[in-house]
Amino acid sequence: MIRPAFAHLLQPSDMLMWSQGAAEPIDLIREALGALPDLGGLAVFLAGSYARLVGPDADPRLRIHGLGAVGSNRDLCAAGRMQVHPVNLSQLPDLLIRGAIPVSVVLMQLGPGGGSGVASPGAVQSFSRYALPRARLAVAEVNAAAPRTLTRHPPDLSRFDHLLYCDRPLIEVPQATPGVIDHSIATHAAELIRDGDTLQIGIGTVPSAILTALSSHRHLGLHSGVIGDAVLPLIRDGVIDNSRKSRDTGLTVTGGLAGSAALYRFADGNRDLLVEPVHYTHSLVTLAGLENLVAVNSAIEVDLTGQVGSEIAGTRYLGTIGGQVDFVRGAMAAEGGRSLICLPSRTPKGRARIVPKLSSSVVTVPRAEADFVVTEWGSAALRGLSVRGRARGMVAIAHPEDRENLERAAAELPG
Repeated sequence: MIRPAFAHLLQPSDMLMWSQGAAEPIDLIREALGALPDLGGLAVFLAGSYARLVGPDADPRLRIHGLGAVGSNRDLCAAGRMQVHPVNLSQLPDLLIRGAIPVSVVLMQLGPGGGSGVASPGAVQSFSRYALPRARLAVAEVNAAAPRTLTRHPPDLSRFDHLLYCDRPLIEVPQATPGVIDHSIATHAAELIRDGDTLQIGIGTVPSAILTALSSHRHLGLHSGVIGDAVLPLIRDGVIDNSRKSRDTGLTVTGGLAGSAALYRFADGNRDLLVEPVHYTHSLVTLAGLENLVAVNSAIEVDLTGQVGSEIAGTRYLGTIGGQVDFVRGAMAAEGGRSLICLPSRTPKGRARIVPKLSSSVVTVPRAEADFVVTEWGSAALRGLSVRGRARGMVAIAHPEDRENLERAAAELPG
């Protein structure tokens, strides 16, 4: 049931921001959007979204900003409705605190705490927490159905003008089934991961396949921006035990959960799991202190010199910067750390993804921070190589039918 607690307080000049991913406060969002006809205008800033409450057919008076094509936000980008802010997640706290992204209304979902007047982060440590000092209105719902998660940075309930309670099942994020190519990529990626390494790995078919391929590894650690169901078998079987982490020893650390009810049940009251805010999970100081950190990320395209494009294909916004650059830099700074960019060599329609030049010209990860690139054909170790050496490595992991064209392009590269 929608409980009108704040809609009458909204103003046309407001920019709203709410908890992302599985922690979207659905009732609060619906109430806010329902006030739009009377207000005549409103702005929102979206992080990852799966609830599909703001779609391409949203009221044209709704001004939509966000971080890119995360979840159902891809439809907004495809329709040209989202004004994309290209920022690293590690930069987001400062941008919100300073008001560079001028959020004035915060809506958050929290989880139950250990007692009266206490709450937990629930499924996600919301980015919107950093907008609270400047927000003129803050509303939180404590969802009894959310997991009671542990953190060193608990929410401060005194920050909220309105505090509501609900019992609504969390948004479940479907976990796609890996295909043959995903598993081939995973085989090569797993060869680059050693016992005792700490992983940063997200959700999707390639990450799921890689986690499956690690079933024979031992004493792995986990520190990620988000985790899904694919980590559960490895934790259950003791493959991920965090025993060799140089920071947060014995603990899995994540910024959020995105999966099924089974994942949320696993997190509920789990003392071996911390759900921490982005200023900790994505901090270079934090990441550089994780010895043998292996950052596993994907890309839309990678060029012959190792430049990574993870946002745009041609003119279509398909991805986001997110935490990719943060984790790549953190892994490269960590003692024994490695960065793996994993992708199929071609799209399902047969378009090359190892390319002479990025089709959009938008570089997400610069070539100076290239390390390993992995496709179904193998891996290319690029760190420290010359331009020509990198090109040879990239041609070797491209689709065989694309290699001749790439070799011609490589011969023309400066340097």
